[in-house]
Amino acid sequence: MSKISREDKVLYQRVDEVTHYVWDPIGVAGAPQARDEYDRYIWPLVRRVKTGSLEEVVKYMKVTQTETMGLPFEEERAIEAADIMIEWNEFLNENT
Repeated sequence: MSKISREDKVLYQRVDEVTHYVWDPIGVAGAPQARDEYDRYIWPLVRRVKTGSLEEVVKYMKVTQTETMGLPFEEERAIEAADIMIEWNEFLNENT
C-alpha cells in the first residue's frame, strides 16, 4: 500500500471542504451530521484537481451529479467549486 503524502492529505482536506460547502449538489452543507456525505467523491476529485484541468474536474462533477446522484447539473456552482479546488492545488504546490 502506498503512503499518502502530506501535500495530498492537505489537498484532500481542501477539496473535501470545497465539495461540502461550495459545490454541495444535494444541499447538506448546513447539516453537521452529513459532513461525510461526499467522501467517496473526494479522491477522484483530488486526482483530477492535481492535473490542473478545470475541464476535467467539471466533467467529473457533471457525471457525478447527473448520473450518480440523479440531479440536474448546476454548471456555475461546479465551475466555482472546481476553480477554488484548482487554486488550492496551485497554492499548495507553490508553498509546500
